[in-house]
Amino acid sequence: MLLKDKLIDSLEQAKGEREIHSFLKEEPFLVWHTFMRSGGHSSYVIPEFSFAGKYRADFAVMQSFSGGWNIAFVELEPVDEKPFNQDGSPSPRLRSAIKQIDDWKNFVSDEKASLCSHLAGAARNNDTLYPERNLAREPSCVKMPLRDPKTYLCCEYFIVMGRRSHLEDERLTYAKSRYYANHDIRIFTYDHFIEVAEKLNKSNEKYKSRTIEKQDQDFLVEFDKNPEQFSISSSLDAYNYPRDLNIYGTCYKIQSNSKESGFVVEILGTPYEIYEDRLKFDINRIEPDGLALPVANNLTSLRAAIELAEIFERLIKFHVNAEQSLDLINECLQRLIKNPPYRVVDKIDE
Repeated sequence: MLLKDKLIDSLEQAKGEREIHSFLKEEPFLVWHTFMRSGGHSSYVIPEFSFAGKYRADFAVMQSFSGGWNIAFVELEPVDEKPFNQDGSPSPRLRSAIKQIDDWKNFVSDEKASLCSHLAGAARNNDTLYPERNLAREPSCVKMPLRDPKTYLCCEYFIVMGRRSHLEDERLTYAKSRYYANHDIRIFTYDHFIEVAEKLNKSNEKYKSRTIEKQDQDFLVEFDKNPEQFSISSSLDAYNYPRDLNIYGTCYKIQSNSKESGFVVEILGTPYEIYEDRLKFDINRIEPDGLALPVANNLTSLRAAIELAEIFERLIKFHVNAEQSLDLINECLQRLIKNPPYRVVDKIDE
């Protein structure tokens, strides 16, 4: 069945807004195209977005662009209720929705740092549009993390309520446009979804049948089992700069990378770039000519990445200052392989 036909069936059966909300949660491609314009970079659809536990939007729809983020906050109201009274005044249900969006606006204005943090966390943990691409990854725009309070946000607000037949009177159509002009709130009927769905029928099929790489499929299985294993705790938040990390008595200062995402740590006078992706860390050594030399990939922690970078840098210093150093290092490594300092001994049953 085509997307448009499925949507019409769902709307005809819906009472209130919960049924249609459940349908739309399963159709993030439709939700995104209803509230966003084509173009941009990264895209997200987040159901039931929480404003720090104070308020809740049915959807937060996001799109990054070169200068910041477009954010659409969406409130769904009943399919079968008229948004306006016959005299053009808002119905009680619409007035309540407008009051709720006014609260959202105040939160956006007064608590931007908290908003950025919660948007980034929700994008990292709850995106339904491209989960194989977006989950467990920090959303960024032009190398600036979304959770950075300096990130530019262009926020729009939408209420979806009733059917187009509820606005046949010209006065009601005028009232709808007036609320956008006076309150900066767009009011759609659910028929707007139908118009978008009709245009998306073929592209939605392509979206649903898109190829997901095996490693991403495996990741989604693991994420579904235990999302917490991919979370970054506050004590290891790689996106707060500068900060210090003490490893075996040595204090390493972690700085943001001014040119790219990731961060930089200096070891014995040499800068190392470290990048995190789904809690796997990659290291590059920055050579004197500015080129990056890959050192290691897929390390399991930031501490492990810094420890390995320290060993690598010391080996380089040793090689420069000692004759036959590579042979000596190889000999030491072979001894360690044959005689590890810590052996696991199985307990013998008595």
